[in-house]
Amino acid sequence: MTNLPFVPRRVLAIGAHPDDVEFFAAATVAQLLDAAAQVALVVCSDGARGGRNLGDPAAVRRGEQARAAAALGIDDWLWLAHPDGALAAGDPLRSDLVRSVRRVRPELVLAHDPRTLWTIIAGIAQPGHSDHRAAGQATLDAIYPRSPSPNFYAEQLGGDEALQSWYPREVWLFDTAQPDLCIDVADGFERKKASLLAHASQEEAVGGLAAAARAMGAHWGSEQRPAEAFVRLRLY
Repeated sequence: MTNLPFVPRRVLAIGAHPDDVEFFAAATVAQLLDAAAQVALVVCSDGARGGRNLGDPAAVRRGEQARAAAALGIDDWLWLAHPDGALAAGDPLRSDLVRSVRRVRPELVLAHDPRTLWTIIAGIAQPGHSDHRAAGQATLDAIYPRSPSPNFYAEQLGGDEALQSWYPREVWLFDTAQPDLCIDVADGFERKKASLLAHASQEEAVGGLAAAARAMGAHWGSEQRPAEAFVRLRLY
């Protein structure tokens, strides 16, 4: 395990659903914030297929995401509201993610590993989610070749938006079965737990997000020193 190997000035964290960034990477995000990085969050779907008997589930989950972001100390977050369960690694999602990369200009992007069909935890296979893979692939497709090239979504680079082409320095892929970077998050785990408890509808739906995150942290680290797992991609 290691602590942060790289401290960027700006970070963009992209999750498929409300609670994904918190589940897989919140304690790392907390460490980045403590190191004075600016962190922006993007949630790709509306989360409407999560939870039970929520009335307007998308509205409930958006409110929960606001509270989770506040628990971590993130002020800059974007709700893309693509239909839950139907994310696809193409437009319009890629265009939305290119816009976010060009707006935030992150040195580091945190995103789903699009290769994760399943992960083995304590001998049990945990199937990957199709939305997670789609969000991860769309993020990589946004980072290259689209975000740095003026030949993609040129309308973003002029007019009212006036964004800039951008290429991040590193990408850390969470939600992975094959990590090469495990970050010791024992000191930030209480903030991770608080952000997960903000997703109250999911605590009930899945029997405890915080407990599941603790078990995963112990798998990648230990009971005493939980870890969050990533694939580290250095782009230049």
